[in-house]
Amino acid sequence: MNVGKFILNIVVAFIVYGVLYTVEPMFLMPEAWVEAAAAMKPMEETMIGVMIYHLVQTIVVVWLFTKAVGTGDIKAGVVFGLMIGLYLLATDSIWYSSLASFPQATRMPLMIMHLVNGAIVGAVLAFMAGKGWGARAAASEA
Repeated sequence: MNVGKFILNIVVAFIVYGVLYTVEPMFLMPEAWVEAAAAMKPMEETMIGVMIYHLVQTIVVVWLFTKAVGTGDIKAGVVFGLMIGLYLLATDSIWYSSLASFPQATRMPLMIMHLVNGAIVGAVLAFMAGKGWGARAAASEA
């Protein structure tokens, strides 16, 4: 694995995730997000921790992509991303189903976001791999 390209892939995927998870709530059922915000701590209290957790998730996603796909096949990248999104959707749903005060109307937009964002990040990682910017070592280096 090429460490420099691995870090590049992490940075790009982290930025793409960040933009998507910041912009989408404004367009995808915004009224549900207002309700969800009322149930959450203020962003100022959680921002650092949330960013660290998202960075860890992104590192894992990039590592898994490199091991499982690692090529420029956009379709394979999208399928990989959908599977990651499905995993996040299921994980979140376990918690959201059991939290008494979580606004349930927010679940559907979150599910959609995880799937869409996963597919987009998977496609971006495949695009990068296709351009030679992927983290997988070349056959001659392996």
